[in-house]
Amino acid sequence: MVTIDSDNPDYLRNHVQLPDRWVLNIGPQHPATHTTLRLIMELDGERVARVTPHIGYLHSGFEKLGEHHDYNQYVCTISRMDYISPIVNDIAFHTGVERFFGIEPTTRCKVVRTIMAELGRIQNHLLCVGAAALDLGGFTGFLYGFNEREFIYDIVEYLSGQRFHPDWTRVGGAWRDIPCDDTFKRMIKHFINERLPRAVKDMETLLTRNRIFIDRLEGVGAISKQDAIAWGLTGPMARS
Repeated sequence: MVTIDSDNPDYLRNHVQLPDRWVLNIGPQHPATHTTLRLIMELDGERVARVTPHIGYLHSGFEKLGEHHDYNQYVCTISRMDYISPIVNDIAFHTGVERFFGIEPTTRCKVVRTIMAELGRIQNHLLCVGAAALDLGGFTGFLYGFNEREFIYDIVEYLSGQRFHPDWTRVGGAWRDIPCDDTFKRMIKHFINERLPRAVKDMETLLTRNRIFIDRLEGVGAISKQDAIAWGLTGPMARS
C-alpha cells in the first residue's frame, strides 16, 4: 500500500528511517518520471512503503494566462497543460465552457470531436505501455508505440493544420471542419483496420509474454477497484 505523506514535505530531514528501510530520492529530473516530479520513496525491498511527492517544479501560470484571453484564445494554453494529449484537453475545456453557457454543439461537431478524442486516447495508451517497457529496458516496444502515435499525429495535422498542439476546438464547434475529400476517412480506416491491430499484436508479443516485463510489474502497485474509483483513476491505470 502506498501512503502519501504530504503533511511533511521535509521528509528526508525529519523522518526517522527504520533500519530495514531504504530511502530513495527520484527526480525532479529523472528518466523514469518523464516530467518535473520529485518522489521521496521509502522502500521495503521491492515494496514501496511510503512515498512523498513534491509537485510544482513546472509551474507555468496557466490560470493567470487565462485572465487575459477569451475562451477561444485560451485553447492555445489549454493544449500545453498536458502535451501528451493536447486535443483531448481542447475538447474537455470547450465542452465545459459550452455546458456553462448552455451552448449545444451540432451532432456533426460532437461526432468529429469524439473521433479525435478516441484517437487521443489510443495514442495515450500506446505511450503508456511503450514508456513502461522503456523504463524496464525494452526500447523496441516503445518504438512500436511511438510509430503509431506518429501516424495519429498525421491525422491530427490533416484535420487541424498542426501536429502537436492543434488548438482545433472552438466554443460551439471547431475552427475547421473535416476536409471535403475522403482522405481523412481513409486515414482513419487504415489506422483502425490495419496499423493499430498490427501494433497491438507486436507489442503484446514483445511484452505480455516477456518474463522480465511480467516479473517486474505483475502484482506491483496493485490498486483495488474501490481505490481506483475514489482516486479518480482513468485510462490504463484504471484498466490495469
